[in-house]
Amino acid sequence: MAPSPELIEQILEQLSVMTVDVEELSGATANFVRLNRTDFHALQVLSSSSGMTAGELARALRVTTGATTRVIDSLVAAGHARREWDPEDRRRILVSVTPAALRALERSRQGLRDDARQALEGFRPEELETILRFLTGTRGLLRDQARRLARGVS
Repeated sequence: MAPSPELIEQILEQLSVMTVDVEELSGATANFVRLNRTDFHALQVLSSSSGMTAGELARALRVTTGATTRVIDSLVAAGHARREWDPEDRRRILVSVTPAALRALERSRQGLRDDARQALEGFRPEELETILRFLTGTRGLLRDQARRLARGVS
């Protein structure tokens, strides 16, 4: 049986309005850890790595190295990040998230994770597999669209 076009449109609409919710959550989380959104975004990127150079962070944030230096300085001054020599190449300096910042990020995410876990427990295993497949595919679509828009193509 073919999927209902109406149901597909409802799902697409939910995805569209969800971006507003994600932005609101991002802003609230940035405030919770006492950062502006730019610094918070950098902290999120850094938290998913064991350390990055300023250049790597600049590419991940899609900003200039000068802007990245300001963000790193701000994060270091706030105690959220630290600069360390790369143990494998002493010519490089890596920026990493401090344990205190990781704990603050975890605290900011815990309520949502608990609520989402409770909601997910109401699904059957095959439904969870479908949800996971959809979310994984959607993330790929989002990244592809971001790259297209960055190139000036819709």
